[in-house]
Amino acid sequence: MNDEHLGGGRSTSAWLKEDKECVAACPVCGWSERQVVHDKLRDPLFGTPGDWTLWRCGRCGAAWLDPRPTPESIHRAYAIYPTHHDAQDAAMVETLSPTRRLRRALANGYRNWRFGASFQPASKLGVVTGLLFPAQRAVLDRELRYLPRFRLGARVLDIGAGNGKFLAKAREVGWEVVGVEPDPAAVAAARNLGLDVRKGGVESLAPEPGRFDVITMSHVIEHLHNPRQVLECAFSLLKPNGCIYIDTPNIDAFGHKRFGLHWRGLEPPRHLILFNWLSLESLLGDIGFSRIMRHPRTDIYVNLAAISRRIRERRNPEERCRPTANDYLLGWVIGWKTKVTLRDSEFITLVAFKG
Repeated sequence: MNDEHLGGGRSTSAWLKEDKECVAACPVCGWSERQVVHDKLRDPLFGTPGDWTLWRCGRCGAAWLDPRPTPESIHRAYAIYPTHHDAQDAAMVETLSPTRRLRRALANGYRNWRFGASFQPASKLGVVTGLLFPAQRAVLDRELRYLPRFRLGARVLDIGAGNGKFLAKAREVGWEVVGVEPDPAAVAAARNLGLDVRKGGVESLAPEPGRFDVITMSHVIEHLHNPRQVLECAFSLLKPNGCIYIDTPNIDAFGHKRFGLHWRGLEPPRHLILFNWLSLESLLGDIGFSRIMRHPRTDIYVNLAAISRRIRERRNPEERCRPTANDYLLGWVIGWKTKVTLRDSEFITLVAFKG
């Protein structure tokens, strides 16, 4: 079936019966007892047609769509998804104001120390400022997905590489980089940067055990029809003591409790499965991962709340969103709470090791 679009990229194609599949049992743990979380969910971001039902597993707490688009039809939900565009280079040093140049030098000083890089301009004072200001340090660490310090020959695989923005940064640090990405337009954008990004999923790589030191999945696992299979493949591809980085929305998030079916993290029908901390960590443990390091993110509630409010008000969520004073207050409270207990965090961000 051909996709049709209205102005603004809103899809008007209906989902036929053969375009959808039923998932009666939890795709994470296989449990059959479940309850409805949201009924008649719609896509407020890109106008993908259809009403969707989100179910919650009575055992592990994961949530999933049933029915959902099939692997053969899901591409229609990504017709205007923002992975197509070329990654933008950072502003040239010569164009920066003295203040911004100093900030970049401090940031690069920390990056060079933390990741074994050689970014310029750089100031060794950046190490001190990074250690003194943990919030800024967390931003810089997360930018490179908590990669270990670079060593010669180290290799990283990014599953769902998009336009290659992360891989380009990892390459600057010195890593040998490989990516897989199902979107051909995004693959083209990444290859324009000279990156080795293959079209397809992780199954498109040769099954060579112990091939990578690090594998990353940033907001990818929630899009997968079979996350267990992909994680098992990733486990095989990792070297002993290698690690996997995962970042994904948390179905137990405070934002979900506050905004319900208007929460930005739902994104039907592209988000097929939504985890909580327990379900994701249990799945990783079943596969063989151990020594899970949690990385609480305390700075994202405010922006997600602003977007969720626009969705609730049926306004364009892609327009600039202004958080309210209440958003900032709750963001501060949730940020501190996240440092104590991760249950309500907006995202699940972790690194798990093989062996």
